[in-house]
Amino acid sequence: MKKVILALAVVALSATGAFAQLKDGKFNIDYKTSTINWYATKATGKHDGTVRVSSGQVTVAGGNITAGKVKVDMNSIAVTDIKDAETNANLVNHLKSPDFFEVAKFPDANFEVTSVTAKADKATGNTHVVNGKMTIKGIAQDVSFPAKVTGTDASLTINGTLVLDRSKFDIRFGSETFFGSLGDKAISNDMKLVVNLIANKK
Repeated sequence: MKKVILALAVVALSATGAFAQLKDGKFNIDYKTSTINWYATKATGKHDGTVRVSSGQVTVAGGNITAGKVKVDMNSIAVTDIKDAETNANLVNHLKSPDFFEVAKFPDANFEVTSVTAKADKATGNTHVVNGKMTIKGIAQDVSFPAKVTGTDASLTINGTLVLDRSKFDIRFGSETFFGSLGDKAISNDMKLVVNLIANKK
């Protein structure tokens, strides 16, 4: 019993320590150094690429992230696994089309923080769970993901991995949710986003 209590105390102290690193104030997302990498799989392979953060802000109060907004420029979507220029451009244009993100109509995706809680995970190094609303193609969905949050007097960093179900954002192409069994033409509904956000104090 004493060992269990001691273990719980260590976890609590670790979580508190993670929060204690964060300094109160407003922090602007640095769009030049922040990165988002995306990963998608299909029956016959996989693709990966990047998309750029265009703006955002994080608010820390009482040593805790209490609010945050991140805007993503969907026109910046890029493919990094295809080296042939023509094939690469064809896929990028397809991703921007109504089959996928319909960028002409929905040029931005947005994420808004609703809450952040301390949850230390020694195995992964994650320190918090971030909860919020992701809006893609004008459709908002609740999402939650583990993240490593660190900070100094002048900045903070959020590193995390989100797995989104694209079908919930009406991204239909190649989805068996909408078209039934597609065999080797099927594309997974899961989109993985690896996020590295860097924000500097105003």
